[in-house]
Amino acid sequence: MPSRAQLRYVWAMAKVILKRGRAKPLWFGHPWVFAQAIHHVDGEVKAGDVVEVYDHSQAFIGRGTMTPGSALSVRILSRELMEPIDVDWVKSRLRSALALRKRLRLPNPDTNCFRLVNSEGDQMAGLVVDIYGEAVVVQFTTGGMHRMSGWVFDALRELLSPQVIAAVAPNSFAEREKIDAKAELVQGKSSEVLVRENGLVYGVDLLGGQKTGLYLDQRDNHALVGRLAHGAKVVDLYAYHGGFALNALKGGAAHVTAVDGSARAVQQILDNARQNRFEVEAVEADAFRYLATVKPKSVDLMVIDPPKFARSRKELPSALKGYRKLHRRAMESVAPGGLLCSAICSQLVNSEEMLRLIAQAAKDEGRVARLVHSGGPGADHPRLPAFPEGDYLKFVICELS
Repeated sequence: MPSRAQLRYVWAMAKVILKRGRAKPLWFGHPWVFAQAIHHVDGEVKAGDVVEVYDHSQAFIGRGTMTPGSALSVRILSRELMEPIDVDWVKSRLRSALALRKRLRLPNPDTNCFRLVNSEGDQMAGLVVDIYGEAVVVQFTTGGMHRMSGWVFDALRELLSPQVIAAVAPNSFAEREKIDAKAELVQGKSSEVLVRENGLVYGVDLLGGQKTGLYLDQRDNHALVGRLAHGAKVVDLYAYHGGFALNALKGGAAHVTAVDGSARAVQQILDNARQNRFEVEAVEADAFRYLATVKPKSVDLMVIDPPKFARSRKELPSALKGYRKLHRRAMESVAPGGLLCSAICSQLVNSEEMLRLIAQAAKDEGRVARLVHSGGPGADHPRLPAFPEGDYLKFVICELS
């Protein structure tokens, strides 16, 4: 039997009642409730409050945090009627996430940086936790999860005993979710660490880089490119810290050029290459302008890993044109029989659209593109089968004849 405290916790919550016919995705495991699906709310709600969600017939669906006034109103955190969202819930979810990573053999002797919590994929919507050796990086992307920051930090200390805990800024989520947070060291003396990925060493500034420090979701794709790069002339566009470039060198590439528009990123690539006793050509340049300087059909393996071109639906048509143009320019540089390795990290561009724009670019260039690999993020970035919005990273490799 639930305790009186539990009953008070449950009964005190506001209730979100959905419109008829709008609960089906939630019953199949989708974790988001959109504002247009809500019939009414029983009770007062402030940003970040925990609410209960019911279908039109008053059947309990789940419990989650709400952001009133947002198109994405509720994120489901639990589907158990008597499970309170409290410090014990946080610890339980983190233990489950940690158990999965241990089963995936993370960390291991070659890799000590990985994702521990992947938001909805680990049933902790609004929370990202990445491990960098003895350091932990946390990002809160919802007001509700940000309210639980003290519980999260305490649980991480109890479960991991990290030397460093860093909180990165919520970026575009801050205004929408009414989060007043900034990048800061919660624990420890320095945000700069050395980590290993695929046996390579990287210097990372946990508070000064993009995302949480590295593109951890590309780890398996980095390794695959390394296996394909032996003897090849390689160009890595939007190289950031040089993950694809360094793996290509590890795999025996004949020559590697890493290109990024940031002077800071270029310096980090050079530093990382020295850490691993490699020589790399690092170029500070806009990707399109750099491609205009490359001799046609001279590159054996080309990697393009651009930032999001589309952050909203209204930007999607122009983004697709931009991606098509980028792929067309890249194809101009790839030798017959060479490989084009392409990543798109926007959830608004699905796999079908990505393959279509690659086919269109190949037609524009009079090339035949043969798909030899299609993938996404590593296994430490789990996704929910009923949640296509979580399928953000697409990675494909095509041979160009």
